[in-house]
Amino acid sequence: MKQASIITILTLASVFAQPARSSTTAQSPAAPQSNTQPAPCPPPPAIVASFLNFSPAQTEQFETLLTQFQTDLSALQQQIVPRQQQLDALLSQPNPNPAQIGALVVQIHALEQQQGQVLQGYQTAFAGLLTQSQQQQVQLITAASQVQPAVGAFVALQLVPPPPQLPCQKP
Repeated sequence: MKQASIITILTLASVFAQPARSSTTAQSPAAPQSNTQPAPCPPPPAIVASFLNFSPAQTEQFETLLTQFQTDLSALQQQIVPRQQQLDALLSQPNPNPAQIGALVVQIHALEQQQGQVLQGYQTAFAGLLTQSQQQQVQLITAASQVQPAVGAFVALQLVPPPPQLPCQKP
């Protein structure tokens, strides 16, 4: 599903992007560094904005777009869950009503189709926010997401070094 692609892209962005740190948030040389608590990881939207070097206007547009996407997806999911529960309950009965089952399956399918449309609209709107250079960076992340499954095998066989961890990740 395309939602898995977004998750993969955001995960890869968090692996490959080094978050920018301001001098006000960095520890001073005199302060002892604690090895017990890693620095908090920035949220995926911040990683995406940082990786793509968004302008303030782009960041604001992205946040609005993401909020609307999450709201729309959540609303559809809230409609799917009770229908799926009804379907499960019907299917657990000794003699389920085929007409009710069919109606629920059709309704769930239609809502899932709407989820796909919401995702497609979100991705299209996101692409519309980007400059040519940013679009090329997204293409790089997309290509990386295609080879990501093979990376683990190469790392496991010690053919390539593991990807670097963010400072906020535990070793």
